[in-house]
Amino acid sequence: MHLLIVDAMNLIRRIYAAAADTELPLEATRSRCLSAIARNAEYAKATHVAMVFEQKCQTWRHELWPDYKLGRPPMPEELQRDLADMQRYFQQSGVFCLELAGWEGDDVMATLASKAAFAGLQVTILSTDKGFCQLVNPRLSVRNHFDRFTWDELMVEQKFGLKPQQLADFWALTGDSTNHLPGVAGIGPKTAGHLLDQFGSLDVLLVQREQCDTKVRNALNEHWATAVLTRILARLRTDVPLGFNLHDLRWQSGR
Repeated sequence: MHLLIVDAMNLIRRIYAAAADTELPLEATRSRCLSAIARNAEYAKATHVAMVFEQKCQTWRHELWPDYKLGRPPMPEELQRDLADMQRYFQQSGVFCLELAGWEGDDVMATLASKAAFAGLQVTILSTDKGFCQLVNPRLSVRNHFDRFTWDELMVEQKFGLKPQQLADFWALTGDSTNHLPGVAGIGPKTAGHLLDQFGSLDVLLVQREQCDTKVRNALNEHWATAVLTRILARLRTDVPLGFNLHDLRWQSGR
């Protein structure tokens, strides 16, 4: 069995941006999204499909870091007004749609993906968000619909020089501009990669930071708490209560 998990807002916003100049952008967005889901379900030979939405609300990340995702462009008002109808359209078209109040969609997707992979399913997350790369394992991959490539373990290691499970530690050191997360001032991607190659994890690095050169040691002494906070924020939750069974997600080809 193979589960395709669709990052609803990632797919919808990108397709809407491309359809904005058409005569009926909302209608074009709906049909193009449904076509993209069907094509990727066929590509993955998916037996189950879930499309995860999220409500516009404050989450636990905003409580820890009020500037989380600060500066992101707002959703176009026309699209925002149509989201509920759009979700009903996908549901009526046979796509299981899900959103959980108070939870960020990324955490819902991470929980569903991790549980399904642990249960023995192959899982593909359809998203351009590199944050999902931290979940990649032999049963779980991340598909970029727009650039037509799939993140597997080999691609993650080739791109980042790290294992998927090290990525949250990597972003803890470098920060993540996409989500407006702070890192350790003075530590860039190259240095962070070398440090994780040497020490393996952020925890070991912080315990053994006296072994680092003066610049890195001073940076960690001053900003270690920021690094720990950023790792908490960057790490996807896999403990969200879902409340449905796999049968609900059954996909029928040819829809």
